[in-house]
Amino acid sequence: MIIAVPLSEQNGMASAVCEHFGSAPFYGIYDITSKQLEIVSNANMEHEHGQCRPTDIFTEHVIAAVVCNGIGGRAVRKLEDLGIGIYMADQAPSLEVALERFEKGELKKVDHKIACEGHDCH
Repeated sequence: MIIAVPLSEQNGMASAVCEHFGSAPFYGIYDITSKQLEIVSNANMEHEHGQCRPTDIFTEHVIAAVVCNGIGGRAVRKLEDLGIGIYMADQAPSLEVALERFEKGELKKVDHKIACEGHDCH
């Protein structure tokens, strides 16, 4: 299973989880089975609110789930349309903590009904 996490920096497993899903400068792409991590740049980092399109990265890497600290309703719908599960990282400070929580089954799965619609949720 391959997981994507929005990141603020490129610092391996210690990378900070970005609070803004669509405008994250990087995404950590992590394969739970092989324990391989790839950090990729978000070519669509600069966009109008609600217009994020990181899904090209996700379809290219066959992402099964996204783990994030916050995400808007439109992004959730786009990911749901691709069959990608979305999990809230419970304000995880780093990629390592977010992935640990995911692997332990501690994260809440979200859908468009409970996603944040603005930036007041994170």
